[in-house]
Amino acid sequence: MDTSILLPRWNLDNLQNGLDIEKFENQLSSIKEKMIELEEDSKVAALKPSELLTLSQMIKQIESAESFYYCLTTEEVEPFQLTSIIGSISKLKSHVYIAISNLEQLLVTMNEAQLSEWKKSIEEPNFLQELEVEKEGPSKQEKVISTFARETLSGLEDLYIQVRNHIKVRIEPDKEASFAEAMKMAFSHPEQSKRTHAFKELNNTLESQSNIFASIYNQMTGIRLNENKVKEVDYLDGSLKSNGISKTTLDAMWTAVDSNIQELSNWVKKKEKAETDQNSWHELMTSSPKGSFSITFSQAVDEITTSLAAIDPDMSEFVKAAISKGWVDAEPRTSKSPGGFCAPFIQEGESRISLSYDNSLDSARRLAHELGHAWHYKQMDTSSSLRFLDDALEMTMAESSSIFFETVFIDHVIRNAKEAAAKKEILRSKIELSLNYLMSIRGAFLFENEFYELRKKGQLNAKQIEGLSLKSQKKAFGSTLRDYDPFVWIKYVQFYQANVPFYNYPYSFGYLLSIGLLELAKEEEHFDRKFQKLLSGTGKLPLEQLFKEHFHIDLSQPHFWERAMQNIIRDIEQYNHLQ
Repeated sequence: MDTSILLPRWNLDNLQNGLDIEKFENQLSSIKEKMIELEEDSKVAALKPSELLTLSQMIKQIESAESFYYCLTTEEVEPFQLTSIIGSISKLKSHVYIAISNLEQLLVTMNEAQLSEWKKSIEEPNFLQELEVEKEGPSKQEKVISTFARETLSGLEDLYIQVRNHIKVRIEPDKEASFAEAMKMAFSHPEQSKRTHAFKELNNTLESQSNIFASIYNQMTGIRLNENKVKEVDYLDGSLKSNGISKTTLDAMWTAVDSNIQELSNWVKKKEKAETDQNSWHELMTSSPKGSFSITFSQAVDEITTSLAAIDPDMSEFVKAAISKGWVDAEPRTSKSPGGFCAPFIQEGESRISLSYDNSLDSARRLAHELGHAWHYKQMDTSSSLRFLDDALEMTMAESSSIFFETVFIDHVIRNAKEAAAKKEILRSKIELSLNYLMSIRGAFLFENEFYELRKKGQLNAKQIEGLSLKSQKKAFGSTLRDYDPFVWIKYVQFYQANVPFYNYPYSFGYLLSIGLLELAKEEEHFDRKFQKLLSGTGKLPLEQLFKEHFHIDLSQPHFWERAMQNIIRDIEQYNHLQ
């Protein structure tokens, strides 16, 4: 069996300046000097082609620095240093946005001849496509407000992380746990009694701190609503646009989920009758092992590469290379937050993946998921750009790639399970995962949607937010569970992402899209090439348009989504027939 000693640690030495924080901070200072100079130049004259190329290079360097910061959060780096670093990075991004805003304002004031002459001097086609130079473009007031909103939201996200990371949960009379440790115990400990105790103590602690989290969330939502008011758009419009889909497509997806919710609810009810001690939201969401199935890290890598080879050998070879080159840090450490992440280094053509591997099927699934993100980043265009990855990367597309990898892996393990008991155990895990993607995340979407509506009228206190959280979960789960969690809105960082409002629904979208893609992989000729082209088009065209271009499917119509849901129903039927 693998132990933490045998689990791989990532190689950070060839990124930035490794763990030399002083050199890293000096590098950020150097970028700041160049950015201030560019920002000043942008105030008096339209930036020259050489200056735009420099700005593009600065953007890539800032992106790499931000990804490296996320890697540092799992290492033994002092919290005050991390706070200083992310503050510097946020300020650098603000300088970029201001410089681009200044340029766009100057271009708007040019006459046709001047503008035409300036455009002729620009050799990078991406630059002209990305700059908003039309007369009817955003006003200066709108751009100033957007820049202010981005910087303030980033600060509030950092405040949330700091407050959360300083939480201490007394899980034993003489022992305190960090937020990350308490979350891991509550959702992953093999003993139910200890999971339940950790969950209770964590919630008690969060309740005592709920007012400050309510204040942060109210402020973030208020800032977004005010920005939307100036721009005269609905609060969901920006999210849909950044995800490359229409409201019609989102509704088509949710309609498919809702039309099959009874089948999902029936499975939950049937499970409740068989396991009366596991009919709560908490136990349904736990990733603790419910049987004897275990998988070491090396076995997981073998199964992931084998499963992907049948669809696209390039994917399989990519995974092998990522592991061998030291992209993955699988060692459990208290400094790591729950779950995992994939930090992209687009300019360097690499990624870094963090997770705490514990030989469970869930940790193997997470590994596949994060490798799917890395594959997506590898496909993305590396040409010069004036946009940050955050502004170009559609979360719907990103989650489709990552969940596609994990779905391919899980289906492969199910097919090759030699014993019926093991097959049933893994199939059960897959179904419960679908409940998370389609019911739990549906609850998060309902919560966010209604919170925005209510926030228009004024701030909500902690108790009101807790009540709204419970109400949304009950609706999403069809009132099938014994009890729910009033503090989901505090536990998950997705609610506090500065750059991504309504972060939750892309997971549901990506889950169903990945299931549909897996069906297409069985039917479509040259699926591997089409899928790579789909991913490489991220940010160039809306996802809906790309999907129609490469697979000739209209996602705004219900057929694709209903077909994906039927695959989940078949999983439930298969589970029910297994002895």
